[in-house]
Formats: sequence, C-alpha cells, structure tokens
Amino acid sequence: MTEIPHNIIKAQKVSNLILFSISFASFMVNLDTYIVNISLPSITSSFNTTAGEVSWVALSYNLTVASLLIIFGKLGDKLGLKKVFLSGLSIFTISSLLCGLSPSLHCLIGARFLQGIGASILYAMTPAMVPKYLPENMRGPAFGTLATAAALGIIIGTPLGGLLTGYLSWHWIFYINILPGIAAIIVCNHIIPDDEKSWRKNTETFDFPGSFLSFFASLTFIYGLNMGHELGWTSFTIGGSFFIAVLSIIIFILWEYRTSDPLVELNLFKNSGFTWGNIAGFFASNFLSGHNFLMPFYLTLILKLSPQEAGIIYMVYSAIYMITGPLTGKFSTSENSAMLSTVSMIAGSISTFIFAFFISSKSFTSVIIYFISLGIVYGIFITANNNLVIGMAPEGKHGIVSGIFRMTGRLGMASGVCIFETIFSSGFDTNNYSSISSNFLVNGFYIAYMSGGLIFMLTAICSIIPVLHKNVIKQNEVIK
Repeated sequence: MTEIPHNIIKAQKVSNLILFSISFASFMVNLDTYIVNISLPSITSSFNTTAGEVSWVALSYNLTVASLLIIFGKLGDKLGLKKVFLSGLSIFTISSLLCGLSPSLHCLIGARFLQGIGASILYAMTPAMVPKYLPENMRGPAFGTLATAAALGIIIGTPLGGLLTGYLSWHWIFYINILPGIAAIIVCNHIIPDDEKSWRKNTETFDFPGSFLSFFASLTFIYGLNMGHELGWTSFTIGGSFFIAVLSIIIFILWEYRTSDPLVELNLFKNSGFTWGNIAGFFASNFLSGHNFLMPFYLTLILKLSPQEAGIIYMVYSAIYMITGPLTGKFSTSENSAMLSTVSMIAGSISTFIFAFFISSKSFTSVIIYFISLGIVYGIFITANNNLVIGMAPEGKHGIVSGIFRMTGRLGMASGVCIFETIFSSGFDTNNYSSISSNFLVNGFYIAYMSGGLIFMLTAICSIIPVLHKNVIKQNEVIK
C-alpha cells in the first residue's frame, strides 16, 4: 500500500479547515437572519415599544446585508479576500456583543445595522474564497458544503432563538455569536494564506461614486419591496423609493462606463455563464421566497395544521436539501453545472405543476412529496449554480463576482414575496386571509403555484443558455 506524502496530508487538512471556516461564516449569517424574528415579541415587551418599530431590528440587518454586497465584493478583490473576510468576522462578533448589551431599541437597531455590515462582508466573501483557496477537485463538494451550512443556519435559527429567549433572555441570541466568532477569527488568521495587497495602494483608485450609487440603488429598491405591502404600493414613499432606485441604477451604469477603475466591470456580463447563471439564480430565489411566504397559509388555513406542525414540515425540505447539496457537489463541475441546473429546474417545474393540480384535494401526502421534491431540486440547483457562476470569475475578480451573485439572489428573495402575494391575493378584497372562504383561498394557491411552475420553466431556459452558447462557440471554431 502506497503511503500518502506528509505534505499532501497537511495540505488536505488545511483545505478542510478553510472550508469549515467559510462554511461556518455562511452558517452564522443565515442563523442571525432567522434567530431574531421569534424573539421580536420579547424585545417589544422589553423596550415597551410597538411591533412596527421593533420590526426594524430585522429590517435594518437585511437591508444592510443586501445593499453592500457588491461593494464588499470589490473590496475583497482590491484588498485581499483574507483581510476583508477577517474584518467581517471582527465586525460581526463585536456588533453581536453590542446588540446584546443594547440599553434601548435605537441602540439595538444601530448595532444590528453594524452587524449587517459584518454579515454582508461574510456573505459576499464565502463563495469567492472557494475557488481562491481550495483546489479544483474540492470546489464542487465545497459549494455543496456551503449550501448545507446555509440550510443548517435556517433550520436551527428559529428554534434556537425560541429556546434562548425562553430559558435565558433575548440578549443571548446575540451573545451566542461571540465565542464562536473569536475562535473563527483566530483559526482563519492562522490557516488562510496571507494576502499580498496594500490597503493604501489599492484604495487610492477605489470607485467611491460607484459604491455610493450602488448602495443607494440597492437600499431604496429593497426598501420599496420590503415596505410596499405595509405602506401601499401606490404610496408616495414607495413610488419615490423605486424612482430613486431606477435613477440611481441608470447613473451608476453611465458612471461605470466612464471611470477607469469601475466598481463593477460590465464586461463580466459578456460571459453567458455569468450573466444567465445570475438571472437563473434570481428567478430560483424569487420562487423559493414566494413559496416560503405562501405555504404556511396553505398549511394552517387549508390543512388546519398548527404552527408547530407546519414548522416540522419545513424541516423535511431542509433535511432533504442538506443531504442533496453535498451529494450534488461531488458530481458538479464547471463543465456540467449548467446542465445540472437546467435539469433540476425542469424537475421543479413539473413537480410544481403537479402540486398545483392537487392543491384542491387538500392532501397532506401531496405536500410532503412536494417538499421532498423541492429539497432535491434546490439542493442540486444551488450547488450547481454556485459552481457555474463563481467558476466564471477571472483571476482576481472572485470577490466582485461573488458580490454580484449574492446581490442577485437577495433581490430575487425580496421580490419573490411581493410577486407571489400579489398573484395570490389578486382576487380578494381583503388581506385578512382567515376571513376568506376556503374555495377562494384554494383558487388563489392554485394560480400562484401554476405561476411558480412557469417561473421554474423560465429558470430552466436561463440555465440552458450557457450550454447552448458554448456549443455555438465550438461550432464557430470548427467553421473557422
């Protein structure tokens, strides 16, 4: 039996530690997205405030994470992924302490804003670090592991938040980040290769106007999507938010074409894998967030399940997703990732159309089967799509590619709830779903999920385009 050289074993251990560290960061970001919501009633009572005011504890975090992704992606490329990643871990850990110590609601919202900055850095950096620091044969499995870690954060977040708040206090949903955060900083500083990039040299030409425009466009657009239902889609505030967002995007694009060192190199979008992979990711995130919004109403109002029972059903999806993601990673390569994405979305479309036809039967079995199918579909797609888009990054551009990719997904998530809620409730005169007859609700669910099947088909079309484009290039090369 041939003995494996010591240096290869050591390199494998280092790679595994790097993968664990970046997966842990992905886990922490999702954990803190979901751990807070269940504690909001306790925070409301603690500060003697209103539900509307305390909702900004969650909203400030989510807005900050989404709005800064592109900026931090670019900073990672200019300053070095390790430096920016470690700064994100530090900010996240310190702000978690500040959240737990907050003496007032305004202090807590401010600390959550700071925590969102750290989370945005981590969220932007983690996919970029896979091709940067891991060998090529590990990249597919690594993206599968990242998907699993993200799902684990979602699964654990809500129940852990409830336990900590119930047995200790809401402060502990933030304190729990501190020791793991410190440990992660120490480990990552030791094992991740050092960057050879100068802070001063690489910030002298940083695109600050483009960064401001990008942040402002993202912030106003996502704010409009998040608050449209509450303030009214035709209100001056929401209309103004979307107008400012569109204007900022136009100015941003014009500026990026003019500046010598743009925040986003628009030439990246000439790559069909990058462009269509991002668009496919947008639509896939769009459906998933819309489904996560609507399905609890179907489970509780139509199937008459308790919230606890509905939560258990969601765990079925997450468990299947966690199994499928790593398995897909073992088979996902840069060559077959677009095809894997396409096949998974076709399967998602078929299963969604079938589920839509069974909605009126009010079958518990059909729901379980559908959740299992979605776990498989998204376990395959997210891993393969990550591998496709991030694999398109030119050397030195992993950070900005990752930032754009994550931003696209967040925009899809933000818009998904709006679209599905609008489709579902288009035939109702009230938003109080419990007062609407079962037959009207079932019809609304049917229309929404038939629309979801079409979104899956659209995602499949976007996913197959890079494959077709590659074949066209090969044919043209043969002709030449």
